[in-house]
Order: sequence, then C-alpha cells, then structure tokens
Amino acid sequence: MPGTPDPVLGSDALTLAVACFVGALVATVPYGFRESLPRPALLAVGGGAVYAVFCLAVWAGARLATVGFPPAAADRPATLAVVVVLNALVIGAQVAVPYYLYARFRFVAPLVGAFAATVAVLVLFLGVGGETDPIALYPLLFGPLLVAAICLLGLAEFGVRRFLLAG
Repeated sequence: MPGTPDPVLGSDALTLAVACFVGALVATVPYGFRESLPRPALLAVGGGAVYAVFCLAVWAGARLATVGFPPAAADRPATLAVVVVLNALVIGAQVAVPYYLYARFRFVAPLVGAFAATVAVLVLFLGVGGETDPIALYPLLFGPLLVAAICLLGLAEFGVRRFLLAG
C-alpha cells in the first residue's frame, strides 16, 4: 500500500520480535554492572552514545540494504548531518536518562521506558518506503515525547518510593 513502510526484515512480526529482544538487552545492561557500577554519569554518557550509534547504524543499514538514501540527503549533506546529530542526542537521551537513574538511585521504571523507546525506534527505523523517513520527525516529535515519558516514569518511581514506601 502506498505510504506504508515495508519491514526490512521481511515481516512486521519478525521486526517486532527483534525490536523486543534488543529492547530487553538495552533495558538489562545496567544489571550486568550491578556489583560494580561505574559512576552514574559515565554509564549514562557511555551507554547513551553506544545506543545512539547502534540505532543510527540500524537506520542507515536498513536504507543501504533496500532503497538507499533519499536524493535530498545526497544533495544537502549538511542538513543530513544536522538531522543525524539531533537524532543522536535524542536517541542517546532515551538510554542515558534511565541508565543514570538506575546507577544513581536504582530506579527501574525508567528502564521499562528504555525498553519501550528501543522497540519504537527499531520498529520505525526498520521500516522503509513510507511517506517520509522517520529520522526526519524523530528528534522533533517522537523522541522528545519518549524522553519526557521516561522522565515521568522516574518521577513516578521517586514518588512511590518517597511517599508510599517510606511511610
């Protein structure tokens, strides 16, 4: 159907399964460091950077393997660079915030948000051929909403721990 992205992996079910698997890995990374967590800022920045590079590599790989980059991207490399940097910042924040909150306060609710954000990013980035490329809208709309939701999960867990479990 015109305007509907086609899944690079062949089916929507496989794309969702892969996205859920990767999301589970992303959400459980801090547990691997549970005994010897690095400084919260180091875990947040390092984890966010690796995650952003991975997600953008998935986006680029899907485009290279199927339709290639849109002609507008080749005509305006500076614009593409700005869009990629904005995506890297927003996508990195989706993991940096939960990793920091886990390392500093042992909050786990934001890690659930990291799982959901990972599934959303990978499902969007692994679909090609739609009306527009999701990388164009992600740093302006979808990404900031997911980062805000992750922050709200952290605040909710803080409230539960502070006011419901402390008393």
